[in-house]
Amino acid sequence: MAEGVEDAPMDVDEQSPQGHSRRRTVIQSTSSQQSALEPPDVISVEETDDDEDDEDGGSAGERSIELVRDSDSDVIELDGGEEEGEHDEDDEDETDVEEDTDAESDAGAREGDTQQLDNPATAGAATGVQVTGRQATTSAAVPGTMPGAATATPSTPAAVPGVRVISPVRNSPAEFKTKSPRRPDAKVESDEDSDCCSICFESWTNSGNHRLASLKCGHLFGQSCIEKWLKGQGGKCPQCNAKAKKGDIRVIYAKTVKMVDTTERDRAVRELEREKQLRRKVELEAAQTRLQYELALQECNKIRAQLDRERQRNTQASSASGTNLSQPSCSQASSSQQRSLYKFDSSIPLKGESRLLGYDAQHGTLVVSQPSPNQLFPGFGVKKISAMDLRSVQYVSVHSKAIRDICFSGRVDGLMLTASVDKTLKITSLMSNTVVQTYQTPFPVWACCWNQEDNNYVYAGLQNGSVLVFDQRDTTKHVEELAPPRARCPIVAMSYVPRDPESSLRCGGLLLGTLQGGCFWEKTSTDYKPHPLPMEGSCTSLKFEHTTRHCLASFRPDKNHNSTRHLLCELESRLVGEDGRNQCSCHVVQTFYGGSTQKLLTRSALFPSPGDPGQILVCAGDEATTSAQLWSASTAALLQRIPTDSPVLDVCPFSINNKHQLGVLTDKLLRIYSWT
Repeated sequence: MAEGVEDAPMDVDEQSPQGHSRRRTVIQSTSSQQSALEPPDVISVEETDDDEDDEDGGSAGERSIELVRDSDSDVIELDGGEEEGEHDEDDEDETDVEEDTDAESDAGAREGDTQQLDNPATAGAATGVQVTGRQATTSAAVPGTMPGAATATPSTPAAVPGVRVISPVRNSPAEFKTKSPRRPDAKVESDEDSDCCSICFESWTNSGNHRLASLKCGHLFGQSCIEKWLKGQGGKCPQCNAKAKKGDIRVIYAKTVKMVDTTERDRAVRELEREKQLRRKVELEAAQTRLQYELALQECNKIRAQLDRERQRNTQASSASGTNLSQPSCSQASSSQQRSLYKFDSSIPLKGESRLLGYDAQHGTLVVSQPSPNQLFPGFGVKKISAMDLRSVQYVSVHSKAIRDICFSGRVDGLMLTASVDKTLKITSLMSNTVVQTYQTPFPVWACCWNQEDNNYVYAGLQNGSVLVFDQRDTTKHVEELAPPRARCPIVAMSYVPRDPESSLRCGGLLLGTLQGGCFWEKTSTDYKPHPLPMEGSCTSLKFEHTTRHCLASFRPDKNHNSTRHLLCELESRLVGEDGRNQCSCHVVQTFYGGSTQKLLTRSALFPSPGDPGQILVCAGDEATTSAQLWSASTAALLQRIPTDSPVLDVCPFSINNKHQLGVLTDKLLRIYSWT
């Protein structure tokens, strides 16, 4: 409880009965501990001046001071009636003062809040003791001051002689202290102003979009931050919630506000944008120059082809006239053949674990199967690469596990059929980059193909050797299953053969390659009939060429053959029996030999020559030499060996804008070669 004491001393002159002058000081003390209904304590200090000796024989001029406290419980008296040198027997007794040891510390703690009265006599009277002797009389010589009484403090009452406790103390000495008003603590404010925006907590700048600005209320922000705030927060200050609008924003130029100098940075950013624009312009000019170069190169190739044809005509004319120029003609053809080969154009790095390479001729897009580049969405899909500028376009996620085969429908809708070991066969639209149809299979799918005569049907070659036929109009299950005529082994490749009544193979059907040989399923009007083909060995790839109706089958080395073999076969059929049944078979036209090792299921290619459409080329990877080998189908001569840094997994010829190219796929790189 806070204590407050207000004392107002009053001096009253009285005449004693003996005729002496007498001064009486009355101090009215009001304590905060008293209630408003109780009367205040009155302390009277009486001083008596005697000009003559009293009855007791006291010396002249001796003063008697009496301190009287008008209270019901406590009376404090000061009486100086003894001579100097005389002591009461009670003065020899030790002073018994009861006080709290913590009073001194509590009084010291409140020293800044309260102060002592100017009159020391009041402090002496408040202790509730009786002071006698010459010390008290002498100290009271100066009226109203009483310096001697100041020594009788509550902390050292025993130091003053002639002090005796006559009554217990009810009120503490703090009641006689004047309360000084407590000064409020001064708020310590930081001398440093805030140097960051309260919206984004970034430093202000003196230039650029985040320069220092203020609102009408005076709060500081970054200019770009407060503009965005007022636009989206209903027009109020972020700090004081006062109404504000965009017109209230004012840019501030203050030297005392700390700002980050971003002038050089902004200038560097502007220069960077300028350099980017110049770079785009240079790249565009380079692309235009490259296009002009390609067009000029095509014109040169056309002129060269015309020149070769003119030479052939001249040779034929010379032969007709009897001039023997056949040998120079052969040498010229040989030099022309050596000159028209594939040359390296560019390379495209891949993520790794790439396996298959396909080409959609309708949209000019190359696709490469690879794992997902995003770890958050695992799985396998295809990476689309534009054949026009050989730049990666987009990654399309398709399967949850590795893809084993890719083929295209050849229609303008851009549908891609993929087979995967996750026991699914899926149709994906490359125009929308989404999976449009999924077929579930009981075993992993190793190969797939479209029905070239009716695109509503698709085929899936399973790991157990059977073939499932699916109808796109019925998505619930497969419509037919073709059981293998031989042992159940995985189907590694398949191609659809359309009907051609004028060719050696008149009927159409499904051509299969397994790890134990080959098989042809003839498609009749009602069902499919199997025809085993005389192919021995572990087949790794099977391709069918529509113009010549020849097929290329690649086989691994085995106990009967020490090297890789690529067999160019011609399919044929003949009628047998009275019912006119077809008997299909094949005979080897040409054999191409590769290296002595092959561990991977490398896919080969059979395609017409870009320089001479009447000639057929064979291209396949060779693990022993880590290269792609190119042969002539008519002469079985090795035309070119394309070196690579790792084993070739797949090769794919394609052409766009009359430019013939060859894609060679390895594990982490796609190389593009152009025909020259």
